Amino acid sequence: MRCPDLRLALAAWLCAPALAIGAAEQVRTELAARFQKDLPALPASDYILGGAAFDPALRARLDENANAAQTSGVLEAGRKLFSRKFKNGRSLASCFPNGGKRVAGAYPQYDSRLKRVVTLETAINQCLKANAEPLYDLDDPATLGAVAAYLRSLSDGQKVAVRVPAAAEERFDQGRRLYDSRMGQQNWACASCHVQGAGKRYADIPLSPAIGQGAIATAIRDGKAVTLQARMRECLERMGVAPFAAGSDELNNLEYYLTYLSNGLVMRPNAWRPAR
Repeated sequence: MRCPDLRLALAAWLCAPALAIGAAEQVRTELAARFQKDLPALPASDYILGGAAFDPALRARLDENANAAQTSGVLEAGRKLFSRKFKNGRSLASCFPNGGKRVAGAYPQYDSRLKRVVTLETAINQCLKANAEPLYDLDDPATLGAVAAYLRSLSDGQKVAVRVPAAAEERFDQGRRLYDSRMGQQNWACASCHVQGAGKRYADIPLSPAIGQGAIATAIRDGKAVTLQARMRECLERMGVAPFAAGSDELNNLEYYLTYLSNGLVMRPNAWRPAR
């Protein structure tokens, strides 16, 4: 399968006119209104703090470890992989506009040719495939995790700006329905914790709101880069569900939905998170 030219695809996306408010925006707006009602003391800008927004001690630790991505060596490892020359003289940096700067907030995005959602991690592997390079393991924090963390660091401070065109609304809705569906031995849904339970505690851990999680994306835990899909799979295991494979349509659609909910929030990728 021929991979698309990511530079042209993303450049076209950035220059495209804004879409009219559709079903996806209505879902995001309604959920934002619910959180404003349920969590009136919490500014929307603090959603990106995750559970630390509800726990002063945890927030202090988050501040203390603000440079975890640098001190752990994750960003430097990712930078080297991102700029590494391929056999043909190109690199991952040559696949993205602006050398990868200010592009991460556009992902995930819908590929109309493939008719599926493409995450940032998928785009990285598409670039490797297009240049006849070995693909990175989607579960490997030392390679794909580190590259994704570095690429997202180039968008630190930018706003999440994921789009859902009309052709992608079905994928968005599939992600929404999966997020809201009860499953597994615990009969929980993702929304059980991160919508109905947002701000409450589970096993003495404050539960983060669904809005904001996509603005953090890759997190740093135990000195390693943990992707959003890796964290999703961990949550599914706690629910007693056999996790979907990393990079599956199910998780891609789920990430698409979850990241869109954070539209307009400032990206703070690679935040420190405590070990579990």
